[in-house]
Amino acid sequence: MPTRKLLAGFTLVELVITLVLLSLLAGMASTSWNTLITSSRHRQMVNDIHLMFSVARSYATDKRGLTTVCPLSETQRCVDDWSLPIAVFTDKNNDKRPDNGKIHRLFRPVPDQSTLTSRTAGRGYFQLAPDGMSRGTMGSLIACSVVPGSATQMSYLALNIGGRLRVLNDTNGDGKIKLPWGPVLTCPAS
Repeated sequence: MPTRKLLAGFTLVELVITLVLLSLLAGMASTSWNTLITSSRHRQMVNDIHLMFSVARSYATDKRGLTTVCPLSETQRCVDDWSLPIAVFTDKNNDKRPDNGKIHRLFRPVPDQSTLTSRTAGRGYFQLAPDGMSRGTMGSLIACSVVPGSATQMSYLALNIGGRLRVLNDTNGDGKIKLPWGPVLTCPAS
C-alpha cells in the first residue's frame, strides 16, 4: 500500500500566533522609532541654537557692532514668538530692528512637535556687544520636544555674560529641569 506524503504548512493557530507577535513587535518598533526621531530632532534643534549664538557672537566681534538675536515680526521688529524664524543682525542704534533692513543670517531651528520659549522677562531678544560679551540682561531659552505617549525631551539654554550658551538637559524624560540654584523648570503648555 502506498503511503501518502503529508503536505507541509502552518496550522491556523500557528498563523494567528505569528501574526499577533508580528503586530506587537511592529507596534513597539513604531514607538521606539518615533522616540528616536524626536530625540534626534531635539538634539539638532539644540545644536542649531548653539550655532545661531556662535554665529551672532562671531558676527558681533567681526563687525565690531551690537548684534541682536530675535524672531522678527512682519514689520521687522523683535517679538517674543520663537516659533518664527530667528534673525541675527547688526543693531548699532539699538532699536531692535536690522540696520538698513539687512539680516546677517536667518535660522529656523524649531522642528515639528517642538517648542522654543524665551526666558527674557518679555524682551524676546538677546544682544551681543562688539567684544562678544552678552549685552544687557542675560536670558535663556527652553527647548521642548514631545511625542504623544512618550518621554519629553527638554533642554535649558542659558546665555552667560561671556556670550556663550550653557545647556542643561532633562535626563530622565519627565519634562522638568531643576536649576542648580533651586527653581524647577517645566515645558510651557502649548
